[in-house]
Order: sequence, then C-alpha cells, then structure tokens
Amino acid sequence: MTRIEKIQSLIDDCISKMADEEKDIYRRIAEYAVELGYTPKPVKTAGGISDALTFTKSKVNRTLIKIRPNKKGKSGLVISFFATPAYSDVFQQGIKTVIEYSNGRYTGCYGCGRCKGELQGYTYVYPDGKRCSVAVESL
Repeated sequence: MTRIEKIQSLIDDCISKMADEEKDIYRRIAEYAVELGYTPKPVKTAGGISDALTFTKSKVNRTLIKIRPNKKGKSGLVISFFATPAYSDVFQQGIKTVIEYSNGRYTGCYGCGRCKGELQGYTYVYPDGKRCSVAVESL
C-alpha cells in the first residue's frame, strides 16, 4: 500500500464513523490538512487506538488538528493555535476590522472579574493609544 493510499484509508476510516451530514465538511478539512503537508495519525490511548486522527507535520513536530468522529452528529474538531508575541500587519488589520465591524460590542473589559481588569484576547492599539481587545470567539 502506498503512502497516499494509507493516508486516504485513515481518513476514510475516520469519516465512516461520522453522521452523514458531517462527513463532507470533515473530509474537506482532513484533505486540506494533508494538502498543507500534515499527515494523519491514529490517536493512541491507554486502551489502544481510538477512532480519532491527529494531523501532524513531523518536520516541525506540530499537530494542527484532531478530528474525533461521532455517529450521533457530534464529531469534534480541535484546532491547535501557535502564538507569536507580535502580530503581522495583516493580522493587526483583521483585529481592527472585527472591532470596528461589531462597533466594539465584543471587545474590551466588561468588568465581570474574569480577566481581573486586564484586556483578554487579541489587542489592537489605535494611533491615539486606545487599546481594544477582541475575544478569540469573536474572530
């Protein structure tokens, strides 16, 4: 069996354990991860191998996503996020766009105490020094 056939077999096996209405979207996500150079690998647990797959790039030892199938229409997708201390200009503009699109409704501190008064999420600093944060869920 070739490498491509093994990859396709792993994806097919995982997708076959999903509800019909989920199969197409998860297949497209899995195949796109492979196009990006990530290899699907079965998830090993203490009890053996689970139905889930991780998509890992061995050269950098990073896992991009994990897909967990479920026949009841509740399959799971876990996406890894790799942070950097500085945002690119494109990402900065994306944060600003979200802030301005929502008129600041989902940004900043609401005084609930969860963030202890510190801005949470991604922060954009306007030229006048005003700082505004966008929660990850808003992006």
